Amino acid sequence: AKKLGEAFTKKTGKNVKVEAEACAAGIYKASQGDVDIGVSTHEVVLSYLPEGTVNTVIAKAPTVVLVHRNNPVNDLKLQQLKDILAGKIKNWKEVGGNDLEIKNVLLQPCTITIFSKSVAPFGKDIKRLTPEKPMNPVAGTNKLVEENEGAMGLQIYGYESADVKVLTVDGYLPDEKTFPAKYKFYQDYNVITKTNMNGDTKAFVDFALSPEGQEIVAALKHIRVNK
Repeated sequence: AKKLGEAFTKKTGKNVKVEAEACAAGIYKASQGDVDIGVSTHEVVLSYLPEGTVNTVIAKAPTVVLVHRNNPVNDLKLQQLKDILAGKIKNWKEVGGNDLEIKNVLLQPCTITIFSKSVAPFGKDIKRLTPEKPMNPVAGTNKLVEENEGAMGLQIYGYESADVKVLTVDGYLPDEKTFPAKYKFYQDYNVITKTNMNGDTKAFVDFALSPEGQEIVAALKHIRVNK
């Protein structure tokens, strides 16, 4: 959203302020008129859109698996990933890595939802890493994975830091060639507005769906909905 906002401002002269919030916060603020646009990738929340709001999908947002940059594992088979999240595999040595306990970083409801539906329900006894104090889930996921060699985190693709490693699943990373047959972990990137949105808001949504906006989407490692 930030990159789209910057490009929209450059093109139109209209200023766009972007704030990072939890998955549902933007939807609520948009419905209350506190902001013009709310963004969320949480499909459960979108089942209960407040009255007077409308959702527009501007991209598909892939979720990827992050590990510490020194972790020798580069790929997980889908079954291995299922077994890790189910708590059946608890040590990296079981999938070709070092003798370290796997510590799961599960801070983002949006990414947890898509993996629990597409991969497996999370085991109750899996080891979890949590920050000592509340953090932005995206930044917190990166930080915990950066600092813990046994960590495995789930992150929206393109939001990972330069100091972590993204694993392939069955040899694939998400892109427009692997979507959706070979890499299945995607969520809709939703833009929520008032049904009777003002002219500037509509112009931004139209820009996000335009060829120029969709090129920005692709550069952010998301999947375009308009090509």
